[in-house]
Amino acid sequence: MTSFRDRVLLQLSDPAALGALLRPAGDTGHQLVNTVLAAAYDLSAVRIDQVTDVAVDELELQRPLFRTDRLVGSWTRSVPSYTRTELDLDRAGSRDPAWIDVLARLRITVVAEIDPAGAESVAAVPVEGFTTLEQFRQLVPFLDLDAFMAEHGLTTVADLRNAFHYLSTTVRLRAAEPFDPDDPANVHVLKVALAAVAVDPFDLAAGLRAARLIRETGRTSGGPAAGGLPAESTASFAPAAVFAATGPADNGTTAAAVVRLFAKAGVAALFLTTG
Repeated sequence: MTSFRDRVLLQLSDPAALGALLRPAGDTGHQLVNTVLAAAYDLSAVRIDQVTDVAVDELELQRPLFRTDRLVGSWTRSVPSYTRTELDLDRAGSRDPAWIDVLARLRITVVAEIDPAGAESVAAVPVEGFTTLEQFRQLVPFLDLDAFMAEHGLTTVADLRNAFHYLSTTVRLRAAEPFDPDDPANVHVLKVALAAVAVDPFDLAAGLRAARLIRETGRTSGGPAAGGLPAESTASFAPAAVFAATGPADNGTTAAAVVRLFAKAGVAALFLTTG
């Protein structure tokens, strides 16, 4: 009798099956794919409007992942002359590897809006001519005046006037152009290495531990660049945990609750129906 992990390997060795698992029919907001992208990239300057395609370019089963130990040191010599040598050494650890059940190289096509960033104008004007504390508050409304005066030991408006020279700066951010989701310039392709582990029996803690161990073990190697997007790669792998589709109901919860819980930890929760 085959185990659940064996059935995961058999079914998800088909790229189409894995792609369908990442885009289930009820996930109209592409929550799973967004979780995968957020685990691999810093998307703070990007808004994903649509996910139009998820392609699996390459699949690898039972990939071992060895932790790399990093040693950092220095060697200083003062005779006959002062020299200093810094040494960095990466060494494969002797520990047992973290096993990735299914490693998939994904090509995710998205329609994305990019934060225009930058400032359109910056204006600084002196704050002067005030004769009361209330006038100062109106000139600098963003400052907690009471806390400022207490911090600097000021009690009167004269103290405030004599203590410092004040400038009020207004920064006008660059306005974004109207977003057009049909503009081909807004279509981008992001490459992600998805590292999935099969979890059986249904155990949320075991799934989170296995997925996060993979992420931590692979942290030293770099991830793919986000071509055309201001998104920095933050991890080598986007972790995922694969559960049996019947697992949540059999254990008194729902798949949606599990997906939300794992998304908070940066892990995609996938549910596989096995024959």
